[in-house]
Amino acid sequence: MHSGKKNHSIKFKILGSQYVLPLNEQNNATNTTKENILMESTMLFAKKGFASVSMRDIAQKVGIKPASLYNHFVSKDALWERVIEHALNMYILYFKRLDETLEGARTFEEVLEVIFSEPKRLANVFTSYAFAMIQADQFRDKKSAKIFNGTFLEYSIEFIKNWFDRCMARGMVAEFDGKTVATFIMHSVLMGINVEIQRNLGREVAYEPEKMFADLQQFILSTLGPR
Repeated sequence: MHSGKKNHSIKFKILGSQYVLPLNEQNNATNTTKENILMESTMLFAKKGFASVSMRDIAQKVGIKPASLYNHFVSKDALWERVIEHALNMYILYFKRLDETLEGARTFEEVLEVIFSEPKRLANVFTSYAFAMIQADQFRDKKSAKIFNGTFLEYSIEFIKNWFDRCMARGMVAEFDGKTVATFIMHSVLMGINVEIQRNLGREVAYEPEKMFADLQQFILSTLGPR
């Protein structure tokens, strides 16, 4: 997840192509300590919940003194605000790259393969934890609820639906209810992300997201199929 150089970066892998995205796309010369704080805070909030994480916990994880942490963020609430904004920006940035990859798809099967590459091949633990963090905190924090429902779900569903609409308009596939299929895909992705996080925490989970994603992809393709 880190670049190993001065600027930390997030790496995405889609259909074998790797994208290295700076945490702040507009300014690559960002404060790396602050970036570490945002990343480690996200992980801790996702694993333990907002109420169970202290500023001391975060400082210890980052490797700085608590007083130094307060130099960057005056309170845990201020840090939380920045963490969820950062997670939102990274999520939208990911979909910008996904859109670029989809532009190269020439068949409905290729479009499905790219769309399903998110849960199958997203080589970025940070983004999964950010997703889970906001999902878990949506009942405590109104801003989290707005981001989770309005962006993480609605934006994603609309993004997939729009690409399905383009496939139908181009004659790649017969007409179908793109929004319903997109909604089902995103809820499956959400379940898969939560399972992977549980496994990262050392918990046993019988559910196999990889198999479910493969079966779902094949079911959609076989049911709708190329035109």
